[in-house]
Parts: sequence; C-alpha cells; structure tokens
Amino acid sequence: MTLIKHLIKLISLYGFENIFKSWSIIDIVRIIRNSLLIMINGYSFLLPLLIVVIFINWIRNKNWPEIIFFFSFFIPFFLTGRFWYGGLYGRYGSFIAYGLALMIALIPNRIIYYLMIISIIIAFIPTFIAYQKSPIPLIQKKLISQIDFTNKDLIILSDYQRPQLTYPNGLYINGNDEETKTVEKKILMMLKNNRKVFISQQAITFPYWQYDGQQIHIISKKNTGKSVLNQFLHNKKLIKVAVEEKYPFFSIYQIR
Repeated sequence: MTLIKHLIKLISLYGFENIFKSWSIIDIVRIIRNSLLIMINGYSFLLPLLIVVIFINWIRNKNWPEIIFFFSFFIPFFLTGRFWYGGLYGRYGSFIAYGLALMIALIPNRIIYYLMIISIIIAFIPTFIAYQKSPIPLIQKKLISQIDFTNKDLIILSDYQRPQLTYPNGLYINGNDEETKTVEKKILMMLKNNRKVFISQQAITFPYWQYDGQQIHIISKKNTGKSVLNQFLHNKKLIKVAVEEKYPFFSIYQIR
C-alpha cells in the first residue's frame, strides 16, 4: 500500500495532472511528430506503416483483446510524446518495446515478419557503431583540457554537457530565460575585467545540434540561427581555440 502511495505521489509531482490540461492542435502535431521520430529512429522506418495496417486489420476483425492490448501500451507512449523532454527519447521508445514484440509476433505473413525483423536490425546498426567509439564526454573533456583555461576564467557549456562536464567556474545554457540573462551578464562582467571567457560549440548552438549520448538528439537538428545565444553573440568575436575534426560541433571558442 505504501508503494502505491509513493507511485501516486511521484506521478502527481511529475506532471500527471497537466497531461490532460490545455490541449491544442500543436499538442496533437507534436505527439504525431515525436511518435514517428521515435519509431523510425528507434526501431524501423517501416514500423509506423506496419502498426497502422495491423491496427486496421484488428478493427475489421473485431479483435478486441488485441485492440485493448494495443492501447494499454500506446496510450502512455502517445501522451508522453506531447512534451519535449531532452534526452528521454530512448526511454520513451522502450515504453512500447514489449508491445511491439508481441504485435510483430502476431503477424501472420512470415515474409512481412522477417522483413520487419531485418529492418529493425538494420536501423540499429548506426547506433551500435556510434557506441563502439570513444565516449563523447571524454572527447569534449580532452578538448577543454587543451585550452589555456584557469580557475579565474569562465567557460560556458550546454545543459546537455552538464552531467559529465562540471566545472566550478562553468555556466550552463539550458533555455531558461532568466538563467540565460544571468549567463550573459556574467560573460560581459568577465570581459570587462579582462578575464578569459570560453564557450563550447554545443552552447553556441543550444538547443540545436546537441549530442545526447553518442548521437545528436533527433529533434535538435534544426536551424542554429534560432539558438538561445544567437542574438547575444551576434556582435561578439569568437576565436576558435580547440577543434576535433571528426566532431565539428565540439569546437571550443574564446569570446572577445
């Protein structure tokens, strides 16, 4: 009973009450977009079409147990797709993993069944290859170690870099307007006092082209001209002080 109470408390604290409030057409579009991106990037480009075909077939044949089973997995998945939670897309995809496995197993046509399995394996190959390479945080940390960076200087990093790259004299861009203004004021103050200010490419382009794990976040591949610091950095001189040729989005700049 205590466990159930704790679960209810966690759900209420982390947005359950807001899930069914203030819906708009934008929420519907976002759910469709996020769901498609997760299915295509996490499983297979054939998956959305296959799900639609299977579901229509179940409705025609009035397979109510299968339909109820479908909704029990996919309703939570679709609802969570209403929100942007950076870094959680892999975990969102796992919400439907068990349900998808059973759906695919119920495919009567063995050719389609094996084609689906093969397409999932092929879709997983890029991720498998990416995770055989050096961890992204280690590459980023090595770049920072190459610059003339002391405890009296300031470094600006992306919120996506925060978990692995923590510095006592580091500030992080996270999209919060008030915190962004604080970062901008700190940069100006440091420059006025003739102190060095460094900034990562990830912070410059935030929230776009952000590495989440070993790969770029699937929704962040957009126009960097709309980045949080774009206007602030417009009249600043950026000098590239460290670069990794294989990872152009890891460069470190000095602001002047």
